[in-house]
Amino acid sequence: MKTILIVLPLIFTMGMCDPNPNNHRRPILGRYELVGHDTSGRLVFTGTISLKSLEQNHLKGQCTIVREKDAAEGVLNQQGGCEGSLDGKKVNLDLAPSLDDAGLLLEGELNAIRISGIWRLDGFATSNPLGTFEAVKKE
Repeated sequence: MKTILIVLPLIFTMGMCDPNPNNHRRPILGRYELVGHDTSGRLVFTGTISLKSLEQNHLKGQCTIVREKDAAEGVLNQQGGCEGSLDGKKVNLDLAPSLDDAGLLLEGELNAIRISGIWRLDGFATSNPLGTFEAVKKE
C-alpha cells in the first residue's frame, strides 16, 4: 500500500511533463487569413497562409495570394509552397521560395493569434517596404 501511495504521485508528475520541449513553438502552426495594404491604405492582396511544419526555426507551408484589381505592378496571384523563419516573435515568410523574382516577402511579428508587419517584393533587388499586412489565425 505504501508503495502505491509513493508511485502514484510519481506517475502523475511524469504524465504532466512535456515530452517534446519544442511544443512551446508550435502555436504558430495553422491557417491564417491574410490581407495586405499599400502605403496609402488601399487593399492590394488577400490570401491564406497554412503553416504546416516548424523544424528548429524553419517554417514550411502552403500559401495563396489573390491580387486585387488595383494592385501595384509586381504583385501577382500566387499559389504553392511557402517557407520562412521564426526567431523569437519575428517571422519572415517568402511566399514564392522557388521563384528568383516576383515573390512576395512578409516581415512581421507574431502576437498571440496574428502576424503583422510589412511586405516587400522580391526581385533582382528586394524592394523597400511597399505596405503592411496582417495574417489572423483561423485554425
